[in-house]
Amino acid sequence: MEKISADKQAGDLPTGAMFHEGMASGWSDGYSRGGFGRRRTYFLPVLDRNVIVGQRWIDLGCGSGVLTAELLARGASVVAIDGSPNMLTEAQKNVKAASLTWLRLDVEHLVGVEDGSFDGILCSSVIEYVQDPNALLKEACRVLRPSGRLIISVPPTLSFVRTVQKTVRTIAASVGIERFPYLSVSKFEIAPGEISCRLGESGFVLDRMTPFDPRLPNFALMFLRPALLIVEAYKKTSK
Repeated sequence: MEKISADKQAGDLPTGAMFHEGMASGWSDGYSRGGFGRRRTYFLPVLDRNVIVGQRWIDLGCGSGVLTAELLARGASVVAIDGSPNMLTEAQKNVKAASLTWLRLDVEHLVGVEDGSFDGILCSSVIEYVQDPNALLKEACRVLRPSGRLIISVPPTLSFVRTVQKTVRTIAASVGIERFPYLSVSKFEIAPGEISCRLGESGFVLDRMTPFDPRLPNFALMFLRPALLIVEAYKKTSK
């Protein structure tokens, strides 16, 4: 089943969705090489240990559908959600399955998605682009069943790569050059030690974290913070 929610004008799109509108056509190609390709590789074992055949999953902020396809390959039925019309159009070209539904929604407001109706949520490189990260987490908790799984990537504070990029961006801006434009909309960062508390406030229990960096070798991550942490958590059960 495939359906798309009502169209929005470009000016009505959330900031993160608007930023990604012009990147949709090349987004999947980016996952075939470089840092994006390595990121996909890091997600595969995480999905292997969390996704069970027959489960219902949401790919929240699905982009062009690269990880949507991985959820489907593991036997899940998937609702793929994104706020960018162009990303969804591109995703529909790339991924087709009878057990797949497409929805255009603001990822902070999952209008029409029923409480407790999903077994898992995958949310890759999304939370840093939203206006209210807590709203995203609370919505994720709302639509998951008790003990439902959340897989979400978050950028830690003082990430080595992001810090270097911010410095370069500031220097370049002083001479009228824009570098790393994603940093103009990728705002949310969190200290690793605060992740468990933030998840707990939204109804989750932290299970596991995997560091990922597109440039630093693994041994360097022993003393430098990565670009992303891939977080695995589950929804608290009622006592």
